Amino acid sequence: MSKRWVIEHKQDPYTRRAKREDYRSRASYKLLQLNRRFRLVRSGGVVLDLGCAPGGWSQVAVQVAGAKGLVVGVDLDPVEPVEGAVFVRGDLREPRTQDAVRAALGGREVDAVLSDMAPNISGAYDVDHARSMELGRLAAEFGMPLLRPGGGLLVKLFAGPELGPFVAAMRSRFERVKRTKPDASRKASSEVYVCAQGFKGGGAPDWAAFAPHDGDVDDDDDDVYWPAEGDTAR
Repeated sequence: MSKRWVIEHKQDPYTRRAKREDYRSRASYKLLQLNRRFRLVRSGGVVLDLGCAPGGWSQVAVQVAGAKGLVVGVDLDPVEPVEGAVFVRGDLREPRTQDAVRAALGGREVDAVLSDMAPNISGAYDVDHARSMELGRLAAEFGMPLLRPGGGLLVKLFAGPELGPFVAAMRSRFERVKRTKPDASRKASSEVYVCAQGFKGGGAPDWAAFAPHDGDVDDDDDDVYWPAEGDTAR
């Protein structure tokens, strides 16, 4: 972590706003902006928050879902309690962690699967992109079988050649799929959020059927662009 990054982080308007408004992370505003536009999390909803540490997205999800909702988060790192949320610590790739998450859901179908999972950054673009796609597929493979019909999936990915095929795969299972980057994302970041809504069932797709081919261009005229109305940093 460079000295320059630390200085920029402290001066970042969303970082300052998070401290004022008692959110654990500036990332809370990403979900607030995304949910304002797509309404993935709703009152009374069941939310699965993958890669939830330090708990900023879970805070937002609890606020929106309310007392009748349920928020279950999972992460490798420990997370300080959030009233109204249940946290599972573990590696989502391990069966025991998956079983613990299912137990926390108590048999309820999920309305929204949220994944802010990201790999440790290596600095090598191709490696980081590939690792982010692995996490995106993990989120889909675990989360989609838990979704209710009509439910939604929100996944953070790093831009690259595998992004387009991932979107195409999601369109085989959801009625509406958009790529977007909220105003709260850092401008220099390659992160992109894929928002899929209207789950049609069928579990995770056959990824091999949507594998990228040589010469593919990652272009999509159906993206949603920002800034979101009325929600820039103050």
